[in-house]
Amino acid sequence: MSEEVKENTTNELRKDKLCIGLDVGTMNIICARSDSSDVNLSRNVFLKLDPEEVSISELSDISYIQSEDDNELFIIGEDAFRFSNIFGQTVSRPMESGLISSKEIDAAEVLSLMITNLIGDVKNKDTYVSYSIPAESIDENKSVTYHEKVFGRILDQIGANYTSVNEAMAIIYSECANENFSGIGISFGAGMTNISISYKGIQAAVFSTSRSGDWIDKNVADSLNMVPNRVTSIKEKNLDLTTSFMKEKNKKKRRVLEALEYYYGALIDYTVKKIIHEFDDRVDLEIDDEIPIVIAGGTSIPKGFLDLFKSTVGKYDLPFEVSEIRRAKEPLLCVANGLLVKTISDIK
Repeated sequence: MSEEVKENTTNELRKDKLCIGLDVGTMNIICARSDSSDVNLSRNVFLKLDPEEVSISELSDISYIQSEDDNELFIIGEDAFRFSNIFGQTVSRPMESGLISSKEIDAAEVLSLMITNLIGDVKNKDTYVSYSIPAESIDENKSVTYHEKVFGRILDQIGANYTSVNEAMAIIYSECANENFSGIGISFGAGMTNISISYKGIQAAVFSTSRSGDWIDKNVADSLNMVPNRVTSIKEKNLDLTTSFMKEKNKKKRRVLEALEYYYGALIDYTVKKIIHEFDDRVDLEIDDEIPIVIAGGTSIPKGFLDLFKSTVGKYDLPFEVSEIRRAKEPLLCVANGLLVKTISDIK
């Protein structure tokens, strides 16, 4: 979303209303507010601590949250991720494969505390929130209903009016104003890859696949007998898809980078094939115009990802004409920004 579009939509908003775009992702939770130019981000992970073994004073420089009854304590965000890597532990994730985790009994409570902390004070404010939800997966039989309703309940408890919006459609709202909101938005997140096909603002199809960043990290970890969040750390710090992994001098990192490169290629190829299949099978609109493909999400950030995606697309005959393939201006933040645009548009 351009700064001009964001400024214009915000200026048209009545001053007594607060609008929020809340991107609830498997790896990050991101919040954009109409009353601030800042976009707040928190890594969506935690480490549970025993309050009887740790004093609050010991956590003065660490991000943490505490349950309302003070019986439970959680290190959250980047600090939890960092501590888990230092001690070789697997960090706890309140979400898995794009949805609230069924394996973590504390998931819903931690998410509630993290979201309340991230959004900030909305008491005595007429607050409206659009929050992201994934589309139903085409390769895993998992319902999004529980996931959607839990986040609705969390937002209701803090006193906000709320609407769920497809994650990939938010990319269209953020990035495709110049194309009259026509395009294919692809969110390569951690838990899922979400895809939307939109024509002049009409949602022609939305769907998701179960393969994305976590799928890559798990397969690399399984192949090399590693902890998955250690793979994630190496990926975020060292992966460059334009450079051969053979240039890495450290043998252990070189093996990880090699595996990451292979699985990145497999992920993109799989995604392109699914887009072609679903477009042929589910899109009823006749799209005669050329439309852009816009890529976003944390998994798309490594250098060279866009070129790898373009070269993979070039191997196939697409059932639509592409004007260009581009990356969102802010791949991590564009979903939250698009949700904010949608919120403001809905209540003006």
